[in-house]
Formats: sequence, structure tokens, C-alpha cells
Amino acid sequence: FSSSFPPDLPLNIYMVIFGTGIFVFVLSLIFCCYFISKLRHQAQSERFGYKEVRLMAQTCAVCLEDFKVKEELGVLPCQHAFHRKCLVKWLEVRCVCPMCNKPMAGSAQPHASIGTLLDEMV
Repeated sequence: FSSSFPPDLPLNIYMVIFGTGIFVFVLSLIFCCYFISKLRHQAQSERFGYKEVRLMAQTCAVCLEDFKVKEELGVLPCQHAFHRKCLVKWLEVRCVCPMCNKPMAGSAQPHASIGTLLDEMV
């Protein structure tokens, strides 16, 4: 009674197993490279302070003008977007969202550091 390890399988079975392993390895490398590139792109856009915003409205609710491509916007925690200049002027008067009246964080001191508040929100 003789047992051999690994079992004596035909060469083509070993080739199929090896080929499948290589295929899975290559797929995982492609996935990892894609995922890493997405993370790098996301980190770079956040590092420079620019985020893609999906606008629910095409018009600024403060000045009633349409948004233009590549225009600097201020986005509040409630995800409503406005022209940055319009938002600064609005928040100097009232510390609530112009669309939904949701109070902003730190609204206990209404006129203190509006610029800092905006930097945290954008």
C-alpha cells in the first residue's frame, strides 16, 4: 500500500489549478490598483478643499442666480449649496440654513468667526 503526496494527477489538472491561481491573483491586483487610485484621487481633492457636490437645486437660494461651472460654493452640513459670498453674507445675519432653517453648529455666538464656521462646513 503506497500513498504519494501530492496525489499523482495529470499535468493538465496542475496547469488548470495554477492558471486559476494566477488569474485570481491578477484580478486582485487590478482591483487593488483601481481602489488605491480612487482613494488617492479622493484624498487629493479633499486636501485642496474641493469636493464634487451634487446640487439639488441649480439656483442659489440667497441671490436667486444660477450656479456656473467651477464656481466656488459653500455647502452647509444639511447639504444645501450656495454661492460662497452669498453664504458668508447670510451667515453674518442669521446662523441658519437659508433653505431649511436648520441651525448651524456653534450658533450660540452668532457673529463669532463666520469664516471659521464656513471653513469647517466646506
